[in-house]
Amino acid sequence: MARQSVCLLGAALGLAACSGVFASDLEVIYTTRAGDTLIGLERQYLSAPFGWKGVKALNRISNPMRIPVGTPLRIPESWLRVEPRIARVVALSGDVTMDGQPLALDAKVPAGAILRTGAGGFIALAMPDESRLTVQPGSAARMEKIQGFQGFTGQNTRIFLEQGRVETTVAPQRGPAARYQIRTPTAALSVRGTAFRAGSDALSGVAQAEVTAGEVGVSNASSSGAAALPAGFGVVARAGQPLPSPRPLLAAPSLDGVVAVFERVDMQIPFPAVDKAVAYRAQIARDAQFSDVVATAVFTTPRARFNSLPDGSYQLRIRAIDAEGLEGYDATRPIELRARPEPPLAVKAPPGVLAWTPSPEAAGFRLQIGQDASFATPLIEQDVDGLRTEPTLGPGQYAWRIASLHATGKRGPWSDAATLDIRPAPGPASVEGYNNRLRFAWAGKPGQIYDVQLARDEAFQDLLVDQRIGEAALTIVAPGPGRYRLRIRATDPDGGGSPWSGTQNLQSLLVLPAWTLSAPAAKSP
Repeated sequence: MARQSVCLLGAALGLAACSGVFASDLEVIYTTRAGDTLIGLERQYLSAPFGWKGVKALNRISNPMRIPVGTPLRIPESWLRVEPRIARVVALSGDVTMDGQPLALDAKVPAGAILRTGAGGFIALAMPDESRLTVQPGSAARMEKIQGFQGFTGQNTRIFLEQGRVETTVAPQRGPAARYQIRTPTAALSVRGTAFRAGSDALSGVAQAEVTAGEVGVSNASSSGAAALPAGFGVVARAGQPLPSPRPLLAAPSLDGVVAVFERVDMQIPFPAVDKAVAYRAQIARDAQFSDVVATAVFTTPRARFNSLPDGSYQLRIRAIDAEGLEGYDATRPIELRARPEPPLAVKAPPGVLAWTPSPEAAGFRLQIGQDASFATPLIEQDVDGLRTEPTLGPGQYAWRIASLHATGKRGPWSDAATLDIRPAPGPASVEGYNNRLRFAWAGKPGQIYDVQLARDEAFQDLLVDQRIGEAALTIVAPGPGRYRLRIRATDPDGGGSPWSGTQNLQSLLVLPAWTLSAPAAKSP
């Protein structure tokens, strides 16, 4: 029988094991009952070619027909009749394969299957005893055993983690043949019911274990026996070195300050730093048990970031990582992502005009303007069809934001607040006529620059005059008799500008060679 590099922890499981030998040397302890005989035990439990004589010799039984009740009998595991069992895929995401083929939800995973996950892939398995195993991104794991033994209660599970990380919650293992093991090239972990994590880096010869509930037995080829690793501690095993002393796991981060509802597809999640942490692992799952993990990443600062998740309800989990790479206690909290339809972005527009980008999911928009960015009492809240509007407001500074409206009428999140700075428009212009010329003048301020437009139509599309000047007056050649529209806007020395003034109507009098200019028209909302 070939020797193995790790000692499987039979002693920790209520089994017997020869130090440093392969799993077939593990032994089940069977306690005899009234009426038991070795021949009867062979018929009930043993597989060919193993028989009662071997049990007799191993246990030094003098009379195989008369065995005292309560006698502990050692039976090698490899002699027992195996009942193969199947694990089931309960969640998966990203690039995941079994034996090189794409894996599907609810697929059956037998013993011998090799599971691999890509950079963003996850696989969550439910074992027949309802233990859960999650294979993390960038991992390779072989399901060496998923089985029971005829006549014995309990399940025998063994997983070989070649590379990467797994997280597992083990159902209580009951029965003399019950066992749950995770082996790596460097160390082995065995339990009867607990929650723990395991990591393996085959290239560097390093394995990790972190226990959050219960107790795990740990050993490697350099240890004389199994070391108990209690809840709240972790250990890093290195090939060719004795097991180091357990290290306490880092405390869970505080997530009290994390918002409950995220309104941006780009989720930014800051949280307080944890003492002695060098990095943090953050995960998002669809369920509270984190069987259905949809995103995970490691961050070097206390700020997690995730992109492109669909809207929905999630669970957030974050843990700190120490200098040895051990991951600490979990902090969890429910969160919501309500980021769609995404809000448009404000774009540069003429003074007094609000404009924004198109939004692919938007059937319309909702505009809100307030005295400040709290929008406690909005001055304007209205639906807008286009990509710009010119609100009717007096001079002053305002805050505004825009949201997309879905075709169903659902409003998406508001955009970030932007500033609307409305400067006073130039005062009413006056007109004087002389020598076939017209001179317009208006009240202005030092340093202002003015845009002046004179048009034949109310929409100011058919322009006669469109000039930018540096004084509050303009002289032009008098146009032909008729009715025209005049408007003016000012740009202050700091670059801030006013909206267009109200339109003034310029009209010639047919009887006299004179012109009149009306008062500015009120702007339509």
